[in-house]
Amino acid sequence: MSPEALKGIAEYITNMADKIAEFTRSPWFYVLVTLAVLGLLALIVYRIYIALRNKRLGNIEYSREFSEVGVYEGDEVELIETVRNTSGFPLLWVDIESYFYNELELEEYERDPDDKNSMQYLISRFNLWPYMQIRRKHKVICKKRGHYNLHVASIYSKSGPLAQDAPAQIYVYPKAIPLDMQDFAQGRLQGDYVSRRPLYQDPFSFAGIRDYRFGDQISQINFKASARVPFGGAATSPFKVNSREFCASRRMMIYMDFHLPMGMSMDGEEYNRRGEQGLSFCAALVRDAAYGGFRVGFAANCKSQNGEMSLRFPCESGEAHMLAILKEMACITPREGGSFASLLESAVTEGIADTEIVIVAFAENPDVQARTDALERLGNSVQVIILEGEGVYDGE
Repeated sequence: MSPEALKGIAEYITNMADKIAEFTRSPWFYVLVTLAVLGLLALIVYRIYIALRNKRLGNIEYSREFSEVGVYEGDEVELIETVRNTSGFPLLWVDIESYFYNELELEEYERDPDDKNSMQYLISRFNLWPYMQIRRKHKVICKKRGHYNLHVASIYSKSGPLAQDAPAQIYVYPKAIPLDMQDFAQGRLQGDYVSRRPLYQDPFSFAGIRDYRFGDQISQINFKASARVPFGGAATSPFKVNSREFCASRRMMIYMDFHLPMGMSMDGEEYNRRGEQGLSFCAALVRDAAYGGFRVGFAANCKSQNGEMSLRFPCESGEAHMLAILKEMACITPREGGSFASLLESAVTEGIADTEIVIVAFAENPDVQARTDALERLGNSVQVIILEGEGVYDGE
């Protein structure tokens, strides 16, 4: 290297050293050093916090529940997450991961059309200060009948996911459809016997005349009897109303037959569609009958939740009984189980009488005709509903 080149390099180094010395004497040098020190301290604090945070993630209590025990197919429900920090250490950026059935569609979940996964992946992020509790709600659309159980959620940490037991369950009943109970309630308007239990008032029975009470309809007032009440007399009310007897013990038993008669062919998709249609129809009958004051029961020859090949609920009243039937309807597998004729035979053997019986079936079944005739001879009304579909019956 020539002397001139070496001299140029030396001059350049000298100039740079002068500029650096000048910069170290300026206020910006102290600002830069301060920022560098603060950044380093922040990094150290962050590393320490992350290490302590990972150790204290076990202090998180996490639970979840649905806002309803059961809903009808197509209804919305809320999933409520509850997270609580049980320690005095702040836990920030806590990610809780869980999987959801596709049949329980999260409203804010955006699915990739090409995604073939059978589950939805949800991440909820929480910032928890000491002893803080957060409740978060997610809207869920229940798209398909069934009984769904959520079990485990995972809290993400650097060392790996921490599993948390977070059980939650919901029953999705068959889809609710509107019905006119007048088309199915063929019971006797006079009632089976006279009772003081006020389920239905019988407009054709006359028990006498009584004083007007709060809640009586104007149409019940007997104006002729009211006109005979002395003005200013000792009567408790100036109006008299017609007192009538009440109908009681209205009973409805609903049967569903999952059997396909010999000679009738149907693919699996159509069978499932017609089965869901029948379950929706039966669920609507059970719901409306129960709320209408009936004693209602349900039976079907399909696989039940406990593995039995048929299920049967006797005629009982009350919302708890109705919900028990709907829960079982949510769980059953729409496949033929035991013999439907044996279900009807057991009703004949027990001597069920004065009951409105509705049978929902895929097609007419000659094998059960003798049982339905026997039920009618016992004083029951029997109505058979054939589900509409595209099954082909070859006629045997």
